[in-house]
Amino acid sequence: MKNRGHRTAIVSLSSAGPLGFMNESGQRVNLAEFGVEDVPVLQLESTKLSRESLLDQALSFSRHHRTELIDAHFAREPAELACDLSTSSGIPFTVRMRGGDVHSRTSPRLAEIADAAHAICPVSQFLADILTGERPLAKPPAGIPLHLEPGKLQVLPYNLPGKYLADSPVQQSEEVQVIASAGRLVPIKRFEDLIEAASGLVDEFPGLRLLIIGGGVLTKDLEEKANEAGLGHRFGVTGFKSWEEVLKLLGQVHIYVQPSELEGFCLTTVEAAFQGLPLVLSRTGIHEECVVPEVNGYLFDPADVKSLREGLKLLLRAGAARRQEMGSASIEIVGNRLSEESVMPRIEAVFRSAIDASRLIGEEPEVLRSRARTGENA
Repeated sequence: MKNRGHRTAIVSLSSAGPLGFMNESGQRVNLAEFGVEDVPVLQLESTKLSRESLLDQALSFSRHHRTELIDAHFAREPAELACDLSTSSGIPFTVRMRGGDVHSRTSPRLAEIADAAHAICPVSQFLADILTGERPLAKPPAGIPLHLEPGKLQVLPYNLPGKYLADSPVQQSEEVQVIASAGRLVPIKRFEDLIEAASGLVDEFPGLRLLIIGGGVLTKDLEEKANEAGLGHRFGVTGFKSWEEVLKLLGQVHIYVQPSELEGFCLTTVEAAFQGLPLVLSRTGIHEECVVPEVNGYLFDPADVKSLREGLKLLLRAGAARRQEMGSASIEIVGNRLSEESVMPRIEAVFRSAIDASRLIGEEPEVLRSRARTGENA
């Protein structure tokens, strides 16, 4: 948003420090890498502060920086604070909702947040459908389905800058075919399904290799399962890798698979598509928006190992030239749909709508009323 000419400031409720945050690999992501090291940051260790103290400090910070809109990431503690800030100041707020906010652990104040927010913004249509009950879960968390006013639900996906789009797809090979997946090695990712699916293909495709990029509690279990399935030297687990390392590794594989049971927005899937890989993805999260079946890959229902194996078999039998064509299609399809250049105007429109609506109904933020009295420009 800063790069698009907007004034921005951050209230962080973690303890990672004002110049970055810790990713899953335990490494600090430096804001300077994204050119936003000069953005004002209020660092609050929320576990050590009372709700009143959090609100007072955040409110003072918002007033100092003449805040016109609060965008809460995510729909738990940040959204709860945004709701309180809005009630105290009149500043409108929007809420981004990722997977865990929707399908796993919802805020006990979700209904209150949804009622007060200008817009509820899940990061994929999949999450939007869960929120409204269009996709029922076997065990929906408290507050789901959510009853929203018409127009309040706005899907705003995460995105990547267009500069990360590869100029050409990954070079495919007839001799070796590396199938890769990435993520935390936890049960919900269902990497064991990928191992089972791949193990049934090794006789027909002697050049097949399987690589899981990531680390976690299931590392040893998955290695044992791969050995039992006869993958042996064909299988590898990298352990946690930095973002730059993941991108480099994705450029060295031939097919990307994500077998996860539940997702909100799997960024690594988008990164793989940006590198120009054909995709085999479970129907969850953003995946249905990443694949046009038979054009750049295949979709399967989570836990359906037979369909997962069939998608892999179709890609392997298609040959290197066809897989390369499908990789080119991934760059075009996902690049058009989920690049920063495509998504940011939608985000700006939602933000502008919230600010304009606040002004129109006479509920201008206190800071705006003060600026109007002094003749200061918005």
